[in-house]
Amino acid sequence: MSSNSVNTFFDKKASEAYDERNSRLSPVSKNLHFLIRLVLDDLPAGSEILCVGVGTGEELIALSEVFPGWHFTGVEPSEPMLEVCRKKINDRGLTERCNLVHGYLAEFNEDKRFDAVLCLLVTHFVTDLRERQAMYTDMYSRLKPGGYLVNADISDDMESPEFKSMLEKWKALHRFSGASEQTLEYIEKAMGTQLSVLSKSKLEELLVKAGFSLPVQFFQSLLIRAWYSKKG
Repeated sequence: MSSNSVNTFFDKKASEAYDERNSRLSPVSKNLHFLIRLVLDDLPAGSEILCVGVGTGEELIALSEVFPGWHFTGVEPSEPMLEVCRKKINDRGLTERCNLVHGYLAEFNEDKRFDAVLCLLVTHFVTDLRERQAMYTDMYSRLKPGGYLVNADISDDMESPEFKSMLEKWKALHRFSGASEQTLEYIEKAMGTQLSVLSKSKLEELLVKAGFSLPVQFFQSLLIRAWYSKKG
């Protein structure tokens, strides 16, 4: 997705309504954030965390409340989304612990190495497989030895017999959150076109190719899967 596409898709109006629109899906996100907390619980008290595609900052804020000694860097290509994130951080008094950067990961020139990199519901927007592979490799390179990558993506085998049924339940989830029938139709058409939906095995293959020896899936909610992987 290009810079112009990102700012069109996540414009000011969409960004300001993003959290409210997703509030009915909070049982899913809260469960994911809780499990991420457990995955990262063995990191040092003063850990540095990189959030790729930080959006409105939900995971950053959730972790900052549990780990008061951690510092966060959030990279986000959508300026309107970043503005929402910045306001939420200011309102919670987290400014001194957070550095927000406008742009893509590949444009982020920082020599610092991180204890963990989070990339939640981002890379399925990258439809070029080589570019997606490059993102995973880039995230690997930014980790300290022993550091964690936590990634969550829309992932399923679209050729499997179960996919059609799973897609209907996925649409039901969005219908519950208030999506219109027109939006539900778009969601179905976007699979495999605007969104790069990879199978579990294919996504893990990309992570291994990036340098991670053992990606571990620790979460699934319908089409959302999440993994943690450690840098050796």
